[in-house]
Amino acid sequence: MQSQKFINKLTVMKSTFQIPLFCFVLSLIVFHPNLCFSGEKTYETEKPLPIVTLQLKWKHQFQFAGYYAALEKGFYKEAGLDVQIIEATDGEEATRQVISGKADFGVAMSDLIGLRAEGEPVVALASIFQHSPLIMLASKMSEIENIHELKGKKISLESHSEQLLSYLESEGITLNELIISPHDYDISKLISGEVDAMSAYSTDEPFLLLNQEFEYSTFSPRAGGIDFYGDTLFTTEKQIKEHPERVATFLEASLKGWRYALDNTEEIVDLILSDYTTRHSREHLLFEAEKTKRLIMADVVELGYMNPGRWQYIANILNEFNLTPNDFSLEGFIYDRNPTPNLRWLYFSLFGAVIIAGVAFLLVWRFHKMNQ
Repeated sequence: MQSQKFINKLTVMKSTFQIPLFCFVLSLIVFHPNLCFSGEKTYETEKPLPIVTLQLKWKHQFQFAGYYAALEKGFYKEAGLDVQIIEATDGEEATRQVISGKADFGVAMSDLIGLRAEGEPVVALASIFQHSPLIMLASKMSEIENIHELKGKKISLESHSEQLLSYLESEGITLNELIISPHDYDISKLISGEVDAMSAYSTDEPFLLLNQEFEYSTFSPRAGGIDFYGDTLFTTEKQIKEHPERVATFLEASLKGWRYALDNTEEIVDLILSDYTTRHSREHLLFEAEKTKRLIMADVVELGYMNPGRWQYIANILNEFNLTPNDFSLEGFIYDRNPTPNLRWLYFSLFGAVIIAGVAFLLVWRFHKMNQ
């Protein structure tokens, strides 16, 4: 008789602990079902990967090697994404493709911050180039040996050259003292003497001039303390809000692609020639790769690193050209790769579990008293 009472007591105690535990698990299922059923369902047909588009700011070349590598080596696919890389077209602002929603991600220069100041919801994800490749090339035939000798000369300037203009102004050269000529991204005008100087990329045009044994001088804004970020991967606030996981995985896969491209330069150069473009020779792409590595500085700085203070410095420089207001704020412009996790669902589930467990305990206690 005593043993039977002991067994009954153990049974009641067991149920006393099992029911609250069951209720807690039940509350998790009710309040956050994805937590309990996140495993892959093998009986379902594999769903197609979501298509994601990346808009480049220029033609295919080593400048975008990391994205080609991420696609070729399957890093995007591993992230659950079907990525399409779109080459820039003449006469069209690549940034507008992203802002309008025609592309999900894009590549832009530091003037991206000017778009933010205009009210466009662009967000910088990672600055791949720690330094801008934008420079000024001057013909030695025009007897230009130093930056001050550009006064009164005919100069071809591409769009978004605020960094160069700021450099010239810091050296005492105003825009009114220059003869500005349209830029057609062709070095032939510099070689023929049609223009005395032109804006260019340190990773690109110098190779063509060296091949033609053309004597030139190089002027970099960095020599005057004007140091902007170069190519920056970006997206929009809408993309981050609606697809936060997609943005995070796309960014990580892209950075992984860049690491691979920097470590396997010749392989990616051959990939560009076979799958993307033959606009540049293999020697040209290898030259570009070498110069690009110096600007990315992956052996010194974390790949894609962005310093808020430096972005603010760039905003202050652009303010001189009325591209940013005096009260411009960086809030929301720099992507947070490690946001504070939202644990409200967990707290809510725990609170619900406590309530349910409390009620269950009262019921068990009541039945226990009735059994007694």
